[in-house]
Amino acid sequence: MLKGVIFDMDGTMFDTERLTGHCWKKLGETLGFNVTDELLNDCRGKNTAVIRRLYKEAFGSDFDYDKAREQKRMLFNEAIDRDGVPIKKGLKELLSYLNEKGIKSVVATSTEKARAEELLKCAGVYERMDAFVYGDDIKQSKPDPEIFKVAAAKIGCQKEECLVIEDSEAGLLAGISFGGEVIFIPDVAEVSKETRAKVSKTLENLEAVIGWLEVYNR
Repeated sequence: MLKGVIFDMDGTMFDTERLTGHCWKKLGETLGFNVTDELLNDCRGKNTAVIRRLYKEAFGSDFDYDKAREQKRMLFNEAIDRDGVPIKKGLKELLSYLNEKGIKSVVATSTEKARAEELLKCAGVYERMDAFVYGDDIKQSKPDPEIFKVAAAKIGCQKEECLVIEDSEAGLLAGISFGGEVIFIPDVAEVSKETRAKVSKTLENLEAVIGWLEVYNR
């Protein structure tokens, strides 16, 4: 019986990975550095410290990642202010189902607390979650399973009672290592065939998770 669902945020709850990639590429064009799809994919699911290292490896040790990141964030915020947070299909329906069935829900995101809470509240789902684990709450970045261990503890569940929902290679590997059920919902991140083969199920969207849970928890 599954008693808790652990949600990744960017690319899983929200369609923000595409927006982030667009903003980085736009900034790169303006400032004269080429943000490749490969670099963006390597960064997905990772925390700020790892992403900073990857950008410095790509553009040199003198690259001011934090300054560039702040400029990217301004572009990102302009888009959110204009269009709102892009919510993934089925998110609110799934959260309603979990609440109805008494299944706990927890966010486990590599994004730092201040930024993640801003997005969750803007999207109107913050109050609907039972707990949160942010990138600055943990020491190890995905694919290390630390974040999911902390998330499960926060909702009082054992790993075998948890479902992890993820979209990135790093996140899926963390979920597999954690040891609970893992659902892959494809987004823009590239995921290897080897990792895809190890997940419990690949589903088209969050709405489809409801049917999967109905069968699993019979």
